[in-house]
Amino acid sequence: MKCKYCGSENVIKYGKSKGKQCYFCKDCRHKFVENGTFVKMRTKDKVIVTALDLYFEGLSVRKVQRQIAKIFGVKVSQVAIWKWIMKYSKLVKEFVDNLKVELSGNFHVDETMIKCDGEYKWFWEIIDNETKFLVATHLSGERTIEEVIKLFKQAKKRSAERPKRIVVDGLWAYEKGFKKVFYSRYKEHRVEFARKAGIRARETNNVVERLHGTLKDRLKPLRGLKSEETAKIWLDGWFVYYNFIRPHLSLKGKTLAEACGIDLEMENGWEDLIKEATSYQTKLTRFVSNESEI
Repeated sequence: MKCKYCGSENVIKYGKSKGKQCYFCKDCRHKFVENGTFVKMRTKDKVIVTALDLYFEGLSVRKVQRQIAKIFGVKVSQVAIWKWIMKYSKLVKEFVDNLKVELSGNFHVDETMIKCDGEYKWFWEIIDNETKFLVATHLSGERTIEEVIKLFKQAKKRSAERPKRIVVDGLWAYEKGFKKVFYSRYKEHRVEFARKAGIRARETNNVVERLHGTLKDRLKPLRGLKSEETAKIWLDGWFVYYNFIRPHLSLKGKTLAEACGIDLEMENGWEDLIKEATSYQTKLTRFVSNESEI
């Protein structure tokens, strides 16, 4: 028996609630019932992860609702499904953001426009050329140096080592943002900055263009995202799906995360990631609480 909050096996039986066995975790001090649900949820975990899988595979919320009814014989509202998507996209993204990834260090950067709240926003992304891992994403209203800096800082944090080369298109803000984040006066720490414009840019950044196509195909059924905040959380979920859930034919069915050597139990996809993320959040909350008491 493992604690559903922190994953610890240091648990004891702790009475019963409505005829069901309760447990108490001696590590995180949480009381829980092992009933096949995630923390603070009534719906079975299998229903939630199936909904997430179906949604990020391309089904609309309405179609996910129908499939859940067919597969499990339960009725769930479209609002409930959307809340699951928002909740677990945010939770898992916060967890995976703290994982260091072994990458080739040859990064390709690009941006495209997506519709959000009736307006077009800029979606930025960085992909590692050899592993195809989506290193960083960012959503903004403008293409400024400040937005480039935010994107590059994400990439710097996620990569286990400094990148070797960053390839960008002709946007002027890239070079100034690059210097703010990656500049070093030491030769051994320098990162190559390569700007490609026109046809050369399209040829060099075709790996990013393919990602744009995949993303926009998924966005078509949504007919745009309702707000910038919603869009950011949705893109967090898509980031998790693309790197950690989606199997790639070129990798013989492996995910990009597995190919990059990320040591996580991910056999059950969203289910395992949600449990890992919940454990991480519980331990982090405990650490912050203990720090405040010192």
